[in-house]
Amino acid sequence: MTQDAKVRSVSVSGGLPRCVPWQAKYREGVLQLFGDVPYKAELWHWQFESNPFGLPFTPVVLVDDDDRVVGFNGVMAVRASDRGKGLSVLWSCDFYLAEQWRGKGLGSVIKHELHTMAPVIMAFGISDRACEVLRHLGWVPDESVRSYRMLRRRKGLRSWLLTCLQWLNRLRKAFSERPDAAGLRINVCSRLPEKKRVDELWEHCVPEYGRVVQRRYAYLDWRYQKHPLARYGFVCAWQDDELKGILVTRFSRGSLRIVDYCGPARNHPLKRTLVGTAVRHWPHANQVVSVTSDPELAAIFRAEGFVQLRGRPRFYIYEPAAENSADPSSWFVMAGDSDGEFLQAAGDFYTTETIPGVSAVERTPC
Repeated sequence: MTQDAKVRSVSVSGGLPRCVPWQAKYREGVLQLFGDVPYKAELWHWQFESNPFGLPFTPVVLVDDDDRVVGFNGVMAVRASDRGKGLSVLWSCDFYLAEQWRGKGLGSVIKHELHTMAPVIMAFGISDRACEVLRHLGWVPDESVRSYRMLRRRKGLRSWLLTCLQWLNRLRKAFSERPDAAGLRINVCSRLPEKKRVDELWEHCVPEYGRVVQRRYAYLDWRYQKHPLARYGFVCAWQDDELKGILVTRFSRGSLRIVDYCGPARNHPLKRTLVGTAVRHWPHANQVVSVTSDPELAAIFRAEGFVQLRGRPRFYIYEPAAENSADPSSWFVMAGDSDGEFLQAAGDFYTTETIPGVSAVERTPC
């Protein structure tokens, strides 16, 4: 008998908690588990009940004999593409088990239940302890995601050493030919371009990618424009009247974060023009940071003076069928794919550092 089956057997007889189908009545119990996150209630409807792909909310809920919520694993369903073909994916997020029930194998029970819900399940930005558990349960780390930082304000020896590395990165590229981005018109604004333009851009670009969350207008609008607490900026590239690419940014508390990209999978001149524009548009940012799995963006960040940080953001995938795939596609991932980014954005909302005369982004549409 498996560990999952043992726990279920005991649960029926009045022992350990049991997994139950999601019902709206459990919402308040879940929010109580996350009582130390003051903005969780404000994010709830947006995060879980307004899915941009029209997909249902099917979390794992663990209740005790009195039907009180004692465990939870949130999910965010997305539609992805694998070399242009549709792929159903769940992001795993907001895992929590009440303290009195820890150490009894119930965390594994929740994860086993989660494993039945989609052919591909992913988690991004997880703790050391969670990594150990996920590896034990068959999840596989993707080591391609890396963090990049450009410091503009120096304080202490470590920041000066990082600045020296930035200068070295710039010098390596100083005598190389600068990418030709002739004909591109760039603007920075607070609203996405119109739906038709964004969807045309994505439909044109998606066949170039391996695996990627579908970045049509409905998704980008939900993810960045409808976030109840955060404000994002959009650096848009145009050629004549055609939208060629979008870089999504967020400025808060002195940091500029490059959080997402929608455009061609391979176009070095375009990407470098977008990144360079973002860096110059927020000269007051103390630092510029980004997270990506894209090797082309990584090279551009280094050429612009960013430093690749030592630590790797933890990106784990559960996909049993991958063992039978001879040539699995690589994932295109950026910080905006992670629930950690929008949780951090919500946290920043309450502690925003304002600079006189400076706004996060020009309040203009593209």
